[in-house]
Amino acid sequence: MNKKISLGLFFAVLFIAIAVTVAVTMSVSMRTYNNLIKDLPNRAQMYSSVSEIDDIVRSEYFGTVNESLLNSEIADGYANGLGDRLSYYMTASEYEAYRTRIAGQNVGTGIIAFYDASENTIYAAEVSENSPAAQGGISKGDKIIEIDEEKVTAGNYNELIAKLSGDKLSSVKLRFIHDGKEKTEAIVKGYTDRSVFSSINGNTGYIKITEFNAKTADYLKNAIDDMSKKDVVSLIFDVRGTSGGTVEYAAETLDVLVPVTSEGTGALATLKDKEGNVLDTFTADADSVSMQMMTLVNSETSGPAELFACDLRDYGKSKLVGTKTAGNATAQRAYSLSNGGALMLTFAEVIPYVSGSYNNKGLTPDYTVELTAEQNAKLAVLKQSEDGQYKKAYSLLTGEE
Repeated sequence: MNKKISLGLFFAVLFIAIAVTVAVTMSVSMRTYNNLIKDLPNRAQMYSSVSEIDDIVRSEYFGTVNESLLNSEIADGYANGLGDRLSYYMTASEYEAYRTRIAGQNVGTGIIAFYDASENTIYAAEVSENSPAAQGGISKGDKIIEIDEEKVTAGNYNELIAKLSGDKLSSVKLRFIHDGKEKTEAIVKGYTDRSVFSSINGNTGYIKITEFNAKTADYLKNAIDDMSKKDVVSLIFDVRGTSGGTVEYAAETLDVLVPVTSEGTGALATLKDKEGNVLDTFTADADSVSMQMMTLVNSETSGPAELFACDLRDYGKSKLVGTKTAGNATAQRAYSLSNGGALMLTFAEVIPYVSGSYNNKGLTPDYTVELTAEQNAKLAVLKQSEDGQYKKAYSLLTGEE
């Protein structure tokens, strides 16, 4: 039997359907509109101010405007105006260098260098085994006093340190002091820089992580596998002065050491936006390392390195030794721009495995050990026998002084 509905009911249903469609469409349109005009009054004021300055310059400035430089400086000034030192503008060449480094593909001499202002010299803080620098006779702690026949000064050290990296098979001439003797060597730049350096003291391994990039987890796994073959039973991680890398690669590195998460957030790291929405999570697999561990931290342990130290402690894997960390529990992301550059921008807060956020608070060590100002200044080349923080960690692991 055919059922019929009244004409009135038909139009009522039709009206309701149209109303729902209109409401949904209006809601979507309003969200789109709001996104397009975010903070419109302030944006209009900013554009007006820049336009006013531009009008004056183009009509009154005596010199010639370098458009490329001007645009770059405007972008740089905008990023600096955020007041966040972790958000900044990168030129095309700087962005390319960043991408190369974060991929773990930076090519150099095998030297991790730092500048000592008190002596106006560059030190070799780490030298990779079998690297061109090592083959040229340079060791950790050596002083580099000239690079390409240019003496190191307070004004040029950044430029000179940059010369230690570069194109494969190019070379750099170094004058350095090794074991009290001055030497000069031409070092070929054909080595992929490492982010993990290791050594063994008795049955205790020491692992320095300088950055959390795409290769760090593999370097760490290889170092631990090698130590396992040499009867190493405990590990000291050193992330003092370490801030580079990303949360993603810090989580990959942690995954080498810890098992599947089961407490707290259930993740090695959770990224949340400013409204508290979860943007991403990073988890671990079942494999883990059973050795006893200690982690060295200081006021320059920041970002991914802080997450690494915090999660190791949250898992009960490691205690922290040193001084309070920087307190940077935020994540940054590089946003590509049409000019080939990029905007590095803080976009999320990082929530660790169990602990609450340490943003703007830092991590307080389980064992606070202060170094002198002189020791801190030369920490990168401080001998383990003179390093009170290392000695404390070693003593806690081995019972030896």
